[in-house]
Amino acid sequence: MANLLPRIGFIDETSLKTNMAQTTGWSAKGARLTCHAPFGHWNTQTFIAALRHDRLDAPWVINGAMNRDLFELYVETQLAPTLQPGDVIILDNLSSHKSGSAPPGSLIAMIKS
Repeated sequence: MANLLPRIGFIDETSLKTNMAQTTGWSAKGARLTCHAPFGHWNTQTFIAALRHDRLDAPWVINGAMNRDLFELYVETQLAPTLQPGDVIILDNLSSHKSGSAPPGSLIAMIKS
């Protein structure tokens, strides 16, 4: 089982919305309160990566939310070059992970040399 550990990776993503910045606060009476928000406007950034037992593979940050087209682009350009024959990648059931280019009903796809 220990020899399988280096072959397994888990893909997940998380996002950050810049409107999570504080929009209220205290100031001296009669003085205007000024604050700063990241990017100076409301935006979303998404981070996706493959977590291995000893490292983070194929990290990628995009402006905006993840969708199927962006996920397929991530797999083709970022993830696939890091994979070796016999690697197993596990991901959740997010709708953007369900690619039309994957064989119907496939649960596991192995990269073969």
